Amino acid sequence: MAIFKCDSCGYERSVPDSLVGKKAKCPGCGHGVSIGGDAPPEPVEEPAGEPAMMAEPEVEPAGDGVPLGAYDLDSGDLGVGLEVPDDVICGACGHVQEPGHGEKCSRCGAPLESVESIPEIDESEIDVSDLAEQDAPHVWDAEFVPEDDGDTSIEGERDPDRWRLLRGGLTFNLYGGVVSGLLALFFIYALSLLASSQGGMHEFLPYILGTALSGVIVGSILYTFLSRIPFGLAGPETVLTVVLFLFMGSMYRYMGETFAVELILPTILAGIATSAFLTGLILLVLGRFRLGEYVRYVPLQIIGGVIGGVGVFVLLGAFDWMGDLRLDWSNVYTLGLSLFTNFRPAGSLHVIGPSVIFGLVLFLALWRTRNSLFLLVMILVAAGAGNGAGVWGTGEAVRSLAAPVPFPDGRLMVHLVEVLNSPLLFSNIQWAVIKANGLYIGGLAMLAVFTVMYRVTRLELVRGRESDLNREYSALGLTNMVVGLCGGMPVSLSYGRSAGNYASGGRGPLSGIVAGLVCGAGLFYADALLPMIPRFVPEGLLVYAGLDLLRNWVFRTRSGFTSRSEIWMLRLTFLATIVLGLLEGLGFSVVLALMITVARASRAGTVRNVLSGSHHTSNVDRASSQSRTLKEYGDHIHILRIQGFVFLGSMERLLKDIRARLEDTNRLSVEYLVLDFRLASGFASASSIGFVKLRKLAEDYDLDVVITSAPLELEEHLQEIGYVGEEDGLFKVFFNLDYALEWCENRVLEEEGMLTLKRQSLPDLLAPIFPEPKYIPALMKVLRREVVAPGEPVFRQGDRSDSMFFVESGRLDVELELEDGRMMRLKKVGPGAVFGEMGIYTLAPRSATIRAAEKCVVYRMTLEKLDAIEARAPRLVTAINRFLINLLSERLADSNARVRDLML
Repeated sequence: MAIFKCDSCGYERSVPDSLVGKKAKCPGCGHGVSIGGDAPPEPVEEPAGEPAMMAEPEVEPAGDGVPLGAYDLDSGDLGVGLEVPDDVICGACGHVQEPGHGEKCSRCGAPLESVESIPEIDESEIDVSDLAEQDAPHVWDAEFVPEDDGDTSIEGERDPDRWRLLRGGLTFNLYGGVVSGLLALFFIYALSLLASSQGGMHEFLPYILGTALSGVIVGSILYTFLSRIPFGLAGPETVLTVVLFLFMGSMYRYMGETFAVELILPTILAGIATSAFLTGLILLVLGRFRLGEYVRYVPLQIIGGVIGGVGVFVLLGAFDWMGDLRLDWSNVYTLGLSLFTNFRPAGSLHVIGPSVIFGLVLFLALWRTRNSLFLLVMILVAAGAGNGAGVWGTGEAVRSLAAPVPFPDGRLMVHLVEVLNSPLLFSNIQWAVIKANGLYIGGLAMLAVFTVMYRVTRLELVRGRESDLNREYSALGLTNMVVGLCGGMPVSLSYGRSAGNYASGGRGPLSGIVAGLVCGAGLFYADALLPMIPRFVPEGLLVYAGLDLLRNWVFRTRSGFTSRSEIWMLRLTFLATIVLGLLEGLGFSVVLALMITVARASRAGTVRNVLSGSHHTSNVDRASSQSRTLKEYGDHIHILRIQGFVFLGSMERLLKDIRARLEDTNRLSVEYLVLDFRLASGFASASSIGFVKLRKLAEDYDLDVVITSAPLELEEHLQEIGYVGEEDGLFKVFFNLDYALEWCENRVLEEEGMLTLKRQSLPDLLAPIFPEPKYIPALMKVLRREVVAPGEPVFRQGDRSDSMFFVESGRLDVELELEDGRMMRLKKVGPGAVFGEMGIYTLAPRSATIRAAEKCVVYRMTLEKLDAIEARAPRLVTAINRFLINLLSERLADSNARVRDLML
């Protein structure tokens, strides 16, 4: 037989061997348990005729009811016998009879029954079936039916990110998929214009459009199956398309004058597919080796400057296409010179005017919010208005609004299947040209890594749940590799379409599949659909995309933590990208990012210490009952001391550690999360995202987040976003860790009904902790009662040590006077505490000032009185010394535990 044993509650039973390795809930506490091993052997019965060995019964100690007079203190005879009194419980009132009881109860007078007269109870006569809890059958029960609707964790909870096709409902997924698919078609059309905007490449537009549509179809559907973000959508997007656009232009210029067209087209298409495959391979390696989390440590402003420069290139490419400027993209100098020479305001503005106006309208309308349906409606209305102007317009300028994109002679789009079926395709590919321009593929992969990290992080805020960045890298990497094998354009995670899909109700993978099918329909009906879209619509989308990149990455990456140095880094990388070129700016930004990241990360890790309120307490001496309560329930307080420079990556790791503690069912639940930033040296701008996630985590688990020693920029940022200062705010800010712990401890004691204790006299306070309680009356005779007014010092730092004090009521502050005259609170002492005892032993001057925080009653023991007692009543002095030794030992043990925790 196998054994089912719960380590949490101790429940144990034998189960059939067929259940070994399976997981089941414990009937006692509900924890998940893996069934394993063989059951322990059954107990062996003793042979007949040989008595079994019986354990001797434990002798219970006598009670405390022995009168003081029974003790002979001089002889040392305690007068306590070893016999156990023959106690009997009264059946009428429950009173325990004293030794030597009679036949009647000493309290109520009821007759007492002897033990022999109590009848034996047969277990078969007891019916407790009505007390049994009705629960679902367990895995070892015959009527147990296993669930087959998905995987469950060992705790029996469903995986919230597991793949479910209809997550969120059928209707909303269809709706979200259709909206996202239609938006993808319009943006893919616009990006294809950008990719073929360089002079001489217009004739390749049908082929580039085919690669883009193939990429979005395969990307949307495959990524849906691989990703753990159920509503995530993948496809060609602006940043990667710009790099691809420069890559194709570089290859075309390299081959334009010396190679035939039959060799140029296969090489460009092979370059597109190769860039997708290699980008996917790099992403897959990052994910498989779990290196993705380290990307979060890169300063966001550095990459933001590069992507802001990409936005400028998008606008230049859009103007190049719209005005047929035929810009020279060989380098930045030739680009600027050709722009200045070929741009003629009189003629160019007339052509590009409608597109620029539509792009600005989109940009301003979506300034504050992104709504997929609103954006789609604006695009469809603009397309309808353009076609209407072509039908009912009176002037030539108005009717020209309906003009579609000018395609080269022949079909509007060439399917990739037709290209791949060409027998000379692979033999005509010039791999040396692709290799010569391979740096663009590296730059494309690098930008994919950084943009995916940022988008996954923002989508975590949208869905309110953490995502595994390494898994998303692996999913997107495998998707790109398949896209490359299919000849498609590189794809990336789209934040706008994914967030819009989520807002539209498309919460499950079905929405991504529907979006891919909608794009597939657009692929096969492109010849009929493209002439119906006025050219100013996709061109305006390019203008909007370029402006949106500039706004999001140059202006919106700032936060309350953005320092002046980070702003300068943003400006430097932005200018380097524009002046030197994309690859040069990207290389400059990577070198700068590595230097800054290494410098910041070398200041040590994120979490210096992980502490619990059970051991690490405030500097407040509390009553013994309160101290015991805090040791028992202090684990409700979880303390993290943060050090070094705080990145987005370190915040992610911190949140992961916090979540692991919150989900630890073997410990008390966390109610107060204390984050001490005294050792923090600074904050990266993107770390503000981590505090938004921390707020969401606190709301989900009903936590009070306590911030201590907060740097000025952190406190200002939390106040600006409304996390501090609210009556029901989840974030509390304290001057230092000591004050924060005192506040948390007071809340814990209040919940346990121990914050306000009934006022007790000093003998009552000393009775539970004094080693010889019978000597307390004698002790009280030699103490002098004193009343201390609020703010009045009991003694000052540097005074002569001639007495120690016992606190009966009130609280006092232990203050240290610094060299500059400032006073620093070291600790608080309350009822039952003793202070000043070290000075009376060492005769050293007082090391701190003791000042009453409220009206206090203390009892003074002077050195002269202690010397006199030692001469006349040595046993009383021995009891006092034992009491102080126990007190100091307990303090030392607590200090050792705190030091141990701080050193781990």
